[in-house]
Amino acid sequence: MARAAERGRTGIPARLVAHTLLIRDPAVPAHELLPLCAEASGAIGPWLAVWRDLRHPVADQHLTSTVDEWQRDLLEDSLPWHSWLVWSDEEAEEIRTELTSWLAREAPERLRAAGARAELRHAVCLLGLPHATRWKDLHAPHHRYPYPYPRLDRQDTLQATPGVTPDRT
Repeated sequence: MARAAERGRTGIPARLVAHTLLIRDPAVPAHELLPLCAEASGAIGPWLAVWRDLRHPVADQHLTSTVDEWQRDLLEDSLPWHSWLVWSDEEAEEIRTELTSWLAREAPERLRAAGARAELRHAVCLLGLPHATRWKDLHAPHHRYPYPYPRLDRQDTLQATPGVTPDRT
């Protein structure tokens, strides 16, 4: 990320992020503060490193709520916030990839320790898979059935409805 390196430091202290991650009900939720710091500094790595180094139950609860907020976008390979146009599409993709990789590596153990629900922990595990492979998992959040849409027949078994096409209205 050449442009991020050119911007240099913004003066945002890491202790601000650490402070937020250690407060049960911060004024700015972690899922809002991380994008703010990342966009202001032009990098997400330093902020993820602060979170990685904070091994605290409150920080893990914030991680759980952040993953819950962001999982749908990340599973669709989208940045989970609207960028202020600081990054090019390629840079935004690098940031998303770094974030997704970090979550797939760091979050499973911490979500388990925080008591996150199984579906959320599974969604994080899916982040480590290629996009197309994620949706083959029947337990994926927002799993999509192949067309034609399945239906329940009289014996309550799943069968495809022949000749039915999806409604695109």
